[in-house]
Amino acid sequence: MSPEAGESQNLLAKVFPVLGVVPTLSREDLQGDVVAGLTTAVMIVPQGMAYAALAAVRPEIGLYSAVLPVVIYGLLGTSRQLAVGPVAMVSLLTSAGLGKFADPTTEPEKYAELASLLAFMLGVIQTAMGVFRLDFLVRFLSHPVLSGFTSAAAIVIGLSQLKDLFGFYLPRDKKLHKIVENFVPEVDKTHGLTLVIGLLSIAFLLAARKIKRKVKVLKRFPDALFLIVVTIVVSELGDLKGEGVKIVGDIPSGMPAPWNLPWESVGDLAATSVSVAFIAFLESFAVAKTIAEKERYQVDARQELLALGLCN
Repeated sequence: MSPEAGESQNLLAKVFPVLGVVPTLSREDLQGDVVAGLTTAVMIVPQGMAYAALAAVRPEIGLYSAVLPVVIYGLLGTSRQLAVGPVAMVSLLTSAGLGKFADPTTEPEKYAELASLLAFMLGVIQTAMGVFRLDFLVRFLSHPVLSGFTSAAAIVIGLSQLKDLFGFYLPRDKKLHKIVENFVPEVDKTHGLTLVIGLLSIAFLLAARKIKRKVKVLKRFPDALFLIVVTIVVSELGDLKGEGVKIVGDIPSGMPAPWNLPWESVGDLAATSVSVAFIAFLESFAVAKTIAEKERYQVDARQELLALGLCN
């Protein structure tokens, strides 16, 4: 092989890390990857829909956003285990950032257009950071700060779902005391059947997690997907919609048509896009780095920025 050909292969493997990994895979590795891929594909259905609801966009958008990014990251990413797609943190920040400029309930089309613009801006920012080797900037975000932010986000996420758990309308708010203040006076409007279904679902997931830890045979059991299938059947047979339980409804088939991005709102979303770009990358890279250290291989922060940016 000529030196020029060797350099071309090295450059190609640097741009597409998967080319350097595939030749090293054993039969056992491939079997494990197939199982992991199927498991991830199964889990992304309920998770994608849930995170779409958290971001206040239609459920199918959560599903669409979990398809193409996985393929792109598989080609460009340096982590061998990281699954990209909708996550709780980014969904929450999206809802909080866009809620200032459009109400997802009364202005769903405008809100969806802003969400598309925000995703595009995130991609541009993260890709630019990778191209200009600015990955060192994320080191200034300390892990204690991120940990505190994550914990606070988890509390806000939990409280923001009270309206769906109890089955009545609450105005959107990201302040804890406001959520509680709005919730308490409306408790008497609780929809009993909705609350029962919600509590039973939570109890099932918690019980399934404990059982899966103790029974190895059930370790890969898709409890969340199983719960969704069961509730769909119960909803259809029991006519839960007719009983007042809110359901997702029909999900359009095929890929959605491209939105007309509201470019005039770029300035409004600038601050949100920068903060989400940093936090999303730091969260993903922290997971990728932890797994890489355990599996004894290296992840490249610059390449991760490029991969995540192009996924958007």
